[in-house]
Amino acid sequence: MKSIRMIGTAMIALGLATGASAQEADPISDSAAIYGTYQSEVTEVKEKPFSSAGDIDNALTSLGGHNPDQLSKGWIAYSALIASQDPEYRAAVRDIESFYGRDALLTGMQNDVRYARQLSGGDNAVSSALSATEADSQRISSAAAYVKEQAYSLQGSGWAKAKIGNSGGLATKLNSRQTIGTPANTQLVNAFKATDIDSILAQAGRSGAPSLWDNVSGAAEAIRFPAAVTSGLNLNSKKRVKFGKEPVADQIATLAAYRVLGTTAASSSQVHSAMAERETRGCLNMANLNLQQCVAAANQQYEVPFCIGEHALADVGQCIGGVYQ
Repeated sequence: MKSIRMIGTAMIALGLATGASAQEADPISDSAAIYGTYQSEVTEVKEKPFSSAGDIDNALTSLGGHNPDQLSKGWIAYSALIASQDPEYRAAVRDIESFYGRDALLTGMQNDVRYARQLSGGDNAVSSALSATEADSQRISSAAAYVKEQAYSLQGSGWAKAKIGNSGGLATKLNSRQTIGTPANTQLVNAFKATDIDSILAQAGRSGAPSLWDNVSGAAEAIRFPAAVTSGLNLNSKKRVKFGKEPVADQIATLAAYRVLGTTAASSSQVHSAMAERETRGCLNMANLNLQQCVAAANQQYEVPFCIGEHALADVGQCIGGVYQ
């Protein structure tokens, strides 16, 4: 496999130690790795123009084959990992645990979805997560524009004008893939469990910071993240939760609190419940359905990139980007 393109000279390799995969189960990190896997495929399609029908088919499968429930949970989990880095919020969670006891804190979060976000630093923690989401959404939109442009530029290529043949069968195959979902990249799973991942996540949540995924490729031999960003950041700009999206922000804060306490603090059902978010999942499901319909209606190879750009990329960016303002 090829190595990823590095931006800058200071890079940090994570999760490559022999014992990384032997760590205890961590549903938050594991779900975040699924979201990271999707983002790594975004990197791939941004860096390599389509040169064959096989390239188009691979992009359709990798970007359009994600399960909406898994991808939604992955985005929520990643957002929670970012939010959990806020110092004030971490201290507040620990203070409540120390004063009232862990059981009381867990009961409070179970009984009131707003409980965790109301703790000191809760809004700032969520704002950091939304800053990271904004950077991610923008890079997806950029990739979408690039892919859709190829739907026009490829019309001059002989191979791209070839008939697809059974586009309905292609859409059916895609539906089957979406039902199963795309497994997380093993290197990303290990990277999210590395001991020094928190320092990377803290930087990704700073306002104005680039997307964490700009250097991460699905074809990489090793997952590498950029070193800390120290310039060009707008530290006074904070993302606000869009009206009507408060429940999503509450879930991010709750899951972040579980992360601060340690994944063994709550039962697996509690953690997975906090990751399950109906609106984003429904939005991603609609994106998948629209992608299937678009592919089924395509006649020639060059038409499929438009479907990928519009529904496997742009729609996804809008789904996760609809939470902030």
